[in-house]
Amino acid sequence: MNDEPSLPESPPTPPTRGRKFKARELPLSDGGRLVLHANGSIDHVDDAGHAERSWALDDPEWSQWALRFGLHLQDATVPPTGRNAETNLGPRR
Repeated sequence: MNDEPSLPESPPTPPTRGRKFKARELPLSDGGRLVLHANGSIDHVDDAGHAERSWALDDPEWSQWALRFGLHLQDATVPPTGRNAETNLGPRR
């Protein structure tokens, strides 16, 4: 029997969820532009201003288009454990 508390397991989430992005636009050689929104979604907009295609954060192709904005997928941050987490020695005097 293990008396140590176990951490609750959370479902995997995209690493960039909850992050705020700086809204930007990049012109494309075909005349359209890519638009990065503050929520992280990316739109391919034509010259008339109509969105031809959109990618959300959980879209598998999102990272391909995010690279044009200099964005990379990052692994989720894991909270560090203390050096005495397993031994439970208490504070130093």
